Amino acid sequence: MSTQCDNETIQPGEVFIVRDGSTSEAERGGATAPGGADSVLVQAAQQGDIEAFGTLVDRYHTQVYGITTRMCGPAEADDLTQDVFLKVLTAVRQFQFRGDASFRTWLYRIAINTAINELRQRKRLRETTGPSLDEPMQTEQGQVNRQLSDVSTEPYRHAEQNELQRAVQEVLGMLTPKQRATLALIDLEGLNYEEAAEVLGCPLGTLKSRLVRARNAFAEKFRQYRPEWLSAGDVGTE
Repeated sequence: MSTQCDNETIQPGEVFIVRDGSTSEAERGGATAPGGADSVLVQAAQQGDIEAFGTLVDRYHTQVYGITTRMCGPAEADDLTQDVFLKVLTAVRQFQFRGDASFRTWLYRIAINTAINELRQRKRLRETTGPSLDEPMQTEQGQVNRQLSDVSTEPYRHAEQNELQRAVQEVLGMLTPKQRATLALIDLEGLNYEEAAEVLGCPLGTLKSRLVRARNAFAEKFRQYRPEWLSAGDVGTE
């Protein structure tokens, strides 16, 4: 499966990511990133070092923001990202490095759980108040916006990119929270299967099956939503 936007081909594992640039090792919080290894910073933060905690926030802010955006949409991503780091600040004293456990895995688990709780609250609110006039509505071709945003003032060269971003986010909204979380962790954040399974708290085999179903579900719904962006026979399995 591939799609074309601004002369850049987006491959199957990247179709819903729509990156604007590459992510450096420092941004991913590698052991050699500026500020030192996560373990050193976490231990300092546990002793009340606010600067060390701030370094951790700077290191992982982009990743957490990406997870909350793909899970819940860009409108709430800022508030949810802030909520995630407030929870981390409150609980960091209880975090312990045990075996293969990492701060990144622990942080991502908090981000995923925060996003899932937000989706549950939205569902309860919709059941109580009914759908918003601004929410996408379901059609035979998938979900479409009730009100299309005005892109007339945007530069033409960004129009396709913005349209793809909007389509991707709306198709993600058709998936289950678990499917969104799996795609976000593996295809967006690049976690390996073992790390993603640990974050989601499921067996490795379950994680792999869920990933295949999530990718196929996304591809199928994206084809219904924007058939001109996908060619026949692009959907595959692992």
